[in-house]
Amino acid sequence: MQIKKNNCLCRIISAVLAIMILCTAIPMNVSYAAKKPAAATINPKAFNFGSMPAGVKTTFKKTKIIQTGRAKGYSFRLTIDLSKWEKYTTPKQIVMMSKLFWQTYPQMYKRFGTRNNSPRNVILAVENEGYEVAEMYDNFVHIHDTWLFYNPTDYDCLTHEFAHLLQNSWDGTKLEYDDYIERFADYCRFVYAYNDGKYNDEVWELQKVSTEPTRRESVRFLVWLDYYYSTPKKDMIVSYFKVCDGGKYKSKNWKAAWQKIFKGSALEGQSISSVWKKYKKSGFAKTSSVAHGKEKSALIRKYNVRNKIKNS
Repeated sequence: MQIKKNNCLCRIISAVLAIMILCTAIPMNVSYAAKKPAAATINPKAFNFGSMPAGVKTTFKKTKIIQTGRAKGYSFRLTIDLSKWEKYTTPKQIVMMSKLFWQTYPQMYKRFGTRNNSPRNVILAVENEGYEVAEMYDNFVHIHDTWLFYNPTDYDCLTHEFAHLLQNSWDGTKLEYDDYIERFADYCRFVYAYNDGKYNDEVWELQKVSTEPTRRESVRFLVWLDYYYSTPKKDMIVSYFKVCDGGKYKSKNWKAAWQKIFKGSALEGQSISSVWKKYKKSGFAKTSSVAHGKEKSALIRKYNVRNKIKNS
């Protein structure tokens, strides 16, 4: 049906639809700056990669920065794609993101990624487009060019995305809850946060049981399992990862999946319900993970979580 342009009702409907489309397209948690021309080439002198880990080689190619090196016994390649970079993210922040990659991803890869051939050739694109803060698919990670402009220390949103690179073969229909995909990535964000949470713990909180009251929601439950029940012979979160990655258990069969995860640990034979109740009663479930300035959080001061997990 054709509507005449001078129809008043048509104008009202058009205005309402325009507002609805705009509100749908832009989420409330991201601020967007005006588009600027992307640089045709990048200036290598603007980037100080002098303090990179030993053995990491950096080369520049027009709108890309390519880094290669070995870490944790494996070779990696990081391509920082700046073809759609409009310089809201500073060169210093881009250098920081590369340092975060070389510190966090090889650690996570060695523990989890060798089990499913996760990518070691990773592309990180800084782009002033798309509506997500950060996202990934295959070996490609996107971070919005304005995110660090408005949130200048939230680097570990990338630790979360790099963890997703390890999950390419996870099938949400073969998990107890498909939310476990995000719970695992946030577990990695907390445990492997850059420089033991130097930036992360002031801007991101490992939620207490009072605000994440079910295992479907809880990241801290995974950290608790790892801290208390992983041993040199039994890595609880590797067992969890293998079950999630294997796709053997449909959601209705996850009581058996938890038994598989607990096998060989001090929790063997216990039901997931009884283990969850044990977690809920623990002081670990209720202690703040928020840091203030240079002071470590109460959780880290009391339990020294990261040191135990990464060095066990």
